Amino acid sequence: MSIDVSKLASYLEEHYLPSARWWPWKGVKQRIRVVSSSFSDNLVVLFLESSGSLFHLPLVRVNEIPESISTRGFCVDNECFVEAEYTPSYLTALRAIEKASIKAVGEARVENLLVYRAKPVTLESTNAVVEYETSAGLLVIKSYRKIPEVNIEVKLLERLVSSGFRNIPPVLGFTYYGNSPTGVIMGKVQGEADGGLPFYSSLSSYLQGNKSSERIGLASKLGVIIGEMHVVLNKNTHDPFFGVEPVTDSDVSTWSKRVEKMMNAALSRLDDLLDTAGEDERAELEFWRNHAEKTGSLIVEDALSSLEKSRELYKGRIHQDLHLAQMIYTGDGSLDFVITDFEGEPGRYGAERYMKEPLIRDMATMTRSFHYLSHAALLNIMKLTPGRASKLMLEKDPTLEWRTKHVVAMVYSYVARMLNTGLLSQDERSVAKRVWFYLYPWIVERAVYEFFYESHYRPRWISIPLAGLLEAHVYKSVRTPW
Repeated sequence: MSIDVSKLASYLEEHYLPSARWWPWKGVKQRIRVVSSSFSDNLVVLFLESSGSLFHLPLVRVNEIPESISTRGFCVDNECFVEAEYTPSYLTALRAIEKASIKAVGEARVENLLVYRAKPVTLESTNAVVEYETSAGLLVIKSYRKIPEVNIEVKLLERLVSSGFRNIPPVLGFTYYGNSPTGVIMGKVQGEADGGLPFYSSLSSYLQGNKSSERIGLASKLGVIIGEMHVVLNKNTHDPFFGVEPVTDSDVSTWSKRVEKMMNAALSRLDDLLDTAGEDERAELEFWRNHAEKTGSLIVEDALSSLEKSRELYKGRIHQDLHLAQMIYTGDGSLDFVITDFEGEPGRYGAERYMKEPLIRDMATMTRSFHYLSHAALLNIMKLTPGRASKLMLEKDPTLEWRTKHVVAMVYSYVARMLNTGLLSQDERSVAKRVWFYLYPWIVERAVYEFFYESHYRPRWISIPLAGLLEAHVYKSVRTPW
């Protein structure tokens, strides 16, 4: 294959990358350096470095760019390229790349896999996620664009697969470039929708007057599944990457500083947005910024004082970004929920991505997920804007009773599964009795992260995490039955 890599890199830097969905520096020309390039037939695999971050970009040369993936391709000097995973030829061409390999998991057979058709699962992901119709049935490949120093997802999936954990997609293999994992090949999970579907349907019915539409049993099952995942990731392991350890003063200090940093960065981001906002948008932004700075900051201060008690917990390996949209709901009465995407919170960098944290933090992120789901129901059923829905939830929340019942059921079933595992704390019974006390600061921490995230990526949604932050105190009053 003949191609001028320097010319290709120049075009990527100048034109393609600033508008790519997965590129961190939107709309900005960012200098790149080609660390490695390999060729096979019409495939070129590039490893790019920019500002200390490493990116994986396989490109395949095509005659024309299909309309369905027009945002994943470009033409330069009469040659057209698309991101290679979106084409059926990708895996075959990859096998001919000297530095690349496809490693099977268990008894899976992936070395002679034939791919007949490829279609994107989504074009809104920061990775390439593609469905393949193959000789082995329907598969999904998730190919990483940003290559971390340690790929948490691969390590977690390998651990979960080897332990027989059922509530993940069937993992057939991983793609590698040298020693770097570049993707995971999975069996397609047949499901109705994401994990929020049964709860969204229940809440919608509840808001329309059907008070018997609760899915308490399903929420309880969810808690057990998450507990089982934590047990598999942290019990009986000789790999220090997994397993629980005592929380240290340094941990608490790091977590506290992270919360303060995110809160300040989000407020600063709102100031930047206010400088360019129109009149109507400005009034909305000012309303929520004032709430964030005055009331929100006091709640954060209170939560950080409670965070000190996390020293009584163990820290271990968790999902880190667990929420209902990270799951597939199968509705089969057996698995019901399949947990996906183990890459961790996208807003974290460096060592933050690899830190162990109290296991109950996953319960905090799930609690926040039910709050987001409640907003979605109000937006769609009552035809409210995000800001108006948030104000309603702060004034007289019509979803509170429903949401609290489901969150409580999930948390209690989780705690019941974790008791006698030795993973929560040295004094499990005390943690069980005061679980809401320990959860509260982590619910606040997650809400602050969401505020930070939305302020940078979806400013119109900032009211959702801020409403959650302002109502977090309701969980302090929940009483355990034991």
